[in-house]
Amino acid sequence: MGSKIRFVVPVALLEVMERILPDFEQVSGDRFDLSIMLNPEVPGFIAGGAPWSVAASNPWHLSEIDATARGPVRPLGRSPLAICALGKSGPVARDADGISQVLRGGRRIGVTGAGTSGHTFKRLLGDLGFDSAFDDQVIPLDGGEPMKRLLGGDLDLAVLPLTNIAPVPGVHPVAICPWHMEVHVDFALCLHPNADAGTTAFADWLLSPERDATLAALGLERDR
Repeated sequence: MGSKIRFVVPVALLEVMERILPDFEQVSGDRFDLSIMLNPEVPGFIAGGAPWSVAASNPWHLSEIDATARGPVRPLGRSPLAICALGKSGPVARDADGISQVLRGGRRIGVTGAGTSGHTFKRLLGDLGFDSAFDDQVIPLDGGEPMKRLLGGDLDLAVLPLTNIAPVPGVHPVAICPWHMEVHVDFALCLHPNADAGTTAFADWLLSPERDATLAALGLERDR
């Protein structure tokens, strides 16, 4: 019988992990117990003594627990901030003018208010020169709610990391922020100091170049 891997997963990576973890379970016999939360909540969750084996989050959040983790924080990948809508794939804006035009067309725009992507979106608006121009249209929501509300027809657009969009059927990105705009979301991985062999094997599997193409298709690009 395999081991149980207690995996702390940020909402921004939930759909990606739901797609790929069964592959590891099938080959290893291990099983995952997921603790799902927003990126900023990860350090406090671990500091509070909750059981965990491996954690993913933004590198600056994992650096807060670096002293208690095994080995260094390891880069996992990065995901561009993107804007999505319901329906079939169509043109995707990839520059400042196109992204601005997409935003102007949204009457109800959902964002994760307290998450990394919500703060990153505020920075994007400032960079585009909008500042408070969309205060009436932007709706701050709890983690997971922007996609849920979009799928339910309550929103015109949702602003999320591409990792929350690419794995979800029925939605498509209408804008993807290019890397040079520096509004992407970085992710990293760290292990519990007492992580067992199964957890260590999973981390090596997840970080292997063999996963690069699969993760890229799900919105997570390696920075090798």
